[in-house]
Parts: sequence; C-alpha cells; structure tokens
Amino acid sequence: MSDTLLQRLWHAATHNKRLKLASVLLALVSWFVVHSIISHERLVRDVSVSIRTDAGWAVLDASAPAVNVLFRGSQEDLRLLEQSPVRVEVDARKLAGGPHLVRLASEHVLAPGAARPIYMDPANLSFVLDQQGEKQVAVKADFYGVPSAECEAEGRCLPERVTLFGPRRRLAEIATVRTAPIDLEGRSRSFRKTHVALALSPDVWLANGVGSNITVEVAITERASTRTLQDVPVSVLWPRGTGGAVQLQPAQVHVTLRGRAEALAGLKREELRAWVDGEALTNRVETAVPVRVFAPAGLEIAAIEPALVQVRF
Repeated sequence: MSDTLLQRLWHAATHNKRLKLASVLLALVSWFVVHSIISHERLVRDVSVSIRTDAGWAVLDASAPAVNVLFRGSQEDLRLLEQSPVRVEVDARKLAGGPHLVRLASEHVLAPGAARPIYMDPANLSFVLDQQGEKQVAVKADFYGVPSAECEAEGRCLPERVTLFGPRRRLAEIATVRTAPIDLEGRSRSFRKTHVALALSPDVWLANGVGSNITVEVAITERASTRTLQDVPVSVLWPRGTGGAVQLQPAQVHVTLRGRAEALAGLKREELRAWVDGEALTNRVETAVPVRVFAPAGLEIAAIEPALVQVRF
C-alpha cells in the first residue's frame, strides 16, 4: 500500500469528526426505530393443522391437530392475524404410506400480512398415511343428566346409519358412532332435537361438504315398577252349560305385576282374578293347566308362580 493511500485513509479518519458522529447517531436511532416497529410479538393459540394428501389416501394418528404459533412483526401486521384465520398446512402428496415425521417451519404457516412465525409448539408433526375407505355404521344417541324422578329416556336417531370416510385401519375399529351428549336433566316430557353433531375422531369424517344433520327423538316415559301379590286364589272359569267339582293344587298363586308405581301401590289382592280355563277340563281327567290373570287397566302381568296348577276331579 502506497504512502499516499495511507495518508488519505488517515485524513478521512481524523477529519470531519462531527459529521461522522452524527452519521453514527442517526444509524443507531434508525436501528432502534425499525427494531421497535418490527419487534412486536403475538402468540396465536390452537392454529389448526391440515395435511394434504393424494386422492385415495387419508391421515391416521396425526400427533397434533392444532399448534401454537408465535409471530413477530409490526403492530399492524399482528393486527391482521385477528382478521383472517391462521392455518398450518403440510403437503404430504408426494409421501408414501406409512409413518412420517415433519419438522414444522415458517413455510408451513399460512397467515395474512408480513408477520413472521418464529416459533411453533409443538415443533414436530408425526402422522401415518393409510388408504382411504368408507363404512356405514349405526348412530347411537348419547345422554348426560337424569330425567325427573320415576322417568326413563330412550333415544332414536334419524337417520339410523351414516357413511363414514377415513383411513381403513381406523374405520375397521368403529362399529357405531355416538352423537354429542344431550342433556336430560330434570326432563319429564318427550322432545326432539335437530342438527345434533356426531362425536367423530379427527381422522374420520362424513362425506365432503356434508355436515352432521342427525335428529334425535327422545321418548321420556314413567319408569315401570313391579309388585308381587302373594296367595291370589285360583278359580275355574267354566264354559256356559258345564261345570263340576274340582280340586286345584295349589289353589293359590303369586302374581307379579308391572306398571306405574302409584297404580301398583294402591292395588289390593282382592282386585286380581286368577283362573284356569274349564274348557280344557271336559275330559274329566287329572291334568295340569296354565293359570291366567285379569290385569287391572294400566298394568301388565310380569309373572305367575306357579304358572301351572294341577286339576283333580
């Protein structure tokens, strides 16, 4: 290096000190201003994760259906995150079947504005690709809470069956699909609920573009009680113009009735009539015949013990 060049460098470094100091200060101020503008951060929670697949393939056992994403940028860019949904999308169209592990990066994040994703939790996404299938399964109503005292509920779903789509291995595990829980607490009357959602796992879905349109008809009825009346006398009901002296063994039976608790509570043994059909006795031989009982209105016979009696002439 020549002496002339060294002299020029020395002269540039030792002269115009004020101008150089002002330039340095201006650069520092500019850096702080720019840094303050773009250094705001915002954490967006539960950002949905979607995985694109080739036709005929489906995703099984994805480790994270949603992630938290930390963005950095200006206040305006961060404000845009509230105006449009943020998504994380992984392209698996060129991947073969089997398990995969993807490191989530900024290129997987779809967001408005210029805010930069700088951190994701979890940072890794694991999943399995399986061939897509379809299966028809029965729909069952799910309930929580209890109806009013002495009542019970039974649900009927319309339609009774739906077609599910998803990975074949997952569909093979599904025999029925349940609705979202329906509240029965304190109810005493039947009701109908429309547009009930189905409780589906994230990797199973209905036909593309079809939402759950299940109607559940809930029948609420009084819970049936039972009561047994002991030693109800048995008589012979003869056809007109016939009759005879017979001995019944046993001559009394125990009758169990089913119905509303209030109706059973007030029932007396004398109100029951147990009988055997005399027409079956015309042969005048000893025989075993079934016992029948006339049940009061609103009640039904649950059991007769014994069900047969021996008739002797």
